[in-house]
Amino acid sequence: MNEQMVFQQMEFIRMRTIAFLDATTEEQADQMPEGFRNSIRWNLGHILLSQENMVYSFAGENERKGIPAHYHEMFGFNTSPSTWEENGLTPPSLKELRDLLEDQPNRVKKVFAGRLDEQGEKPFDLGTATFTTLGEVLSFANWHEGLHQGTITSIKRVQGVENLFEKVEAQVK
Repeated sequence: MNEQMVFQQMEFIRMRTIAFLDATTEEQADQMPEGFRNSIRWNLGHILLSQENMVYSFAGENERKGIPAHYHEMFGFNTSPSTWEENGLTPPSLKELRDLLEDQPNRVKKVFAGRLDEQGEKPFDLGTATFTTLGEVLSFANWHEGLHQGTITSIKRVQGVENLFEKVEAQVK
């Protein structure tokens, strides 16, 4: 697997995620328009948590630095901001999420450089696809992040934010 390409894609995708975050106000971050189960803030936290869980768990690395433990309750699979208050959970600020999202690719590269061809402790099985190497899982995590960028874009459109891509492109340049 071409490690440089996978890491370059990870950095590019993350740069766009951060640009989406930077184009979001705290108020916009928590709106859940009709038809959406989660908010922009949830999608950002889910991107962070999912990449961490997928890559580190697959590689058998138990020490995940920088991700608060309560993020599993907030941003894990089948969670929703609608339960945060009743569960006594306080969402992180956009700045906190931004700092963690910005730091994560550097940590992933530092820990996993030279290891993308490693087999995991067990295959990452999605039912319709099975990934057996760390590089495959990281590529899937990149795709997953892009999927959630699409959801963020959809929420923004429902919120009446037009020309989001122009704003993001201006920030990325």
